[in-house]
Amino acid sequence: MPDLDLYGKTEVWVVGVVLDGARLPDIAAAAATALSLEPDDVFVTDVRDRHLVLDVLAPRVDLASVAGREQELLTSIGGVAGVAIDPDATVHSWGVLGVLGAPRDQVETMLEAADDLATRVQAYIARRVAVVTTGPELDDGRVHDTNLETIREVLEKAGFIVEPGGVVGDDEHAIAGRVGRLVADGYGVIITTGGVGAEDKDRTIEALELLDPSLSTAVLATYEVGHGRHVKPHVRVAVATVDGALVFALPGPTREVRAGVAAVVAALRDEEPPAAAVEAVASAIRALWPGSAGPR
Repeated sequence: MPDLDLYGKTEVWVVGVVLDGARLPDIAAAAATALSLEPDDVFVTDVRDRHLVLDVLAPRVDLASVAGREQELLTSIGGVAGVAIDPDATVHSWGVLGVLGAPRDQVETMLEAADDLATRVQAYIARRVAVVTTGPELDDGRVHDTNLETIREVLEKAGFIVEPGGVVGDDEHAIAGRVGRLVADGYGVIITTGGVGAEDKDRTIEALELLDPSLSTAVLATYEVGHGRHVKPHVRVAVATVDGALVFALPGPTREVRAGVAAVVAALRDEEPPAAAVEAVASAIRALWPGSAGPR
């Protein structure tokens, strides 16, 4: 059953209630129980003129827990010592919590429609791909980004909707922030290119670790730390999960991107878990250098 995003409209008015020595925490707890919320998710913000105002702290609520639940809410609150509910008491909200007042004979139809809509929305989100390119040479326009073109070519043939997610410098907080915003904007797949190497400027894996500390990685190449510009032992690709979205970190060279994104398509099609998906991506890229452990 889908959740409802309250979009900040969290107040609920109960009209037709009289209090006489009632404890407000008990009223809030009773309301939370009626709406299948945690006790601390509801509190009373105002009482006046036979009106009781509740505020829901949870940013999202389960639709089935609130749709058509007006009478359950009134009954639960009315069972608190010191609370009297008028026979014609009503519940109101300016936001989506207004579904509390939905007629009970319409609730099942409403829930079925919501399930169908949620399924279609999730299917659409799963097809939306944003491509984030990293590196100062791309950020300042010195180098033309061919990776977006390559990813779009491959993924759009597979039925995905590919859009640019922007260019970000080699800074893990900036990369993490961009990925986080794209997830919030409804992209189900995000592909980053560049910044996965062994030099100190390569920060994409570290960025994704900020968002998903348990992300899955696979090694493309191993270097001796301190040799040349290498400050890390490995070149790695990664797959992270961020609020339900999958984030694939690919290398920067377009030849490697093309090989890796073909494996991304297969992993998404087969719904592979991150650990299997990242190894498939790494294997496709390693195959570009037969007989070696990876790029040198």
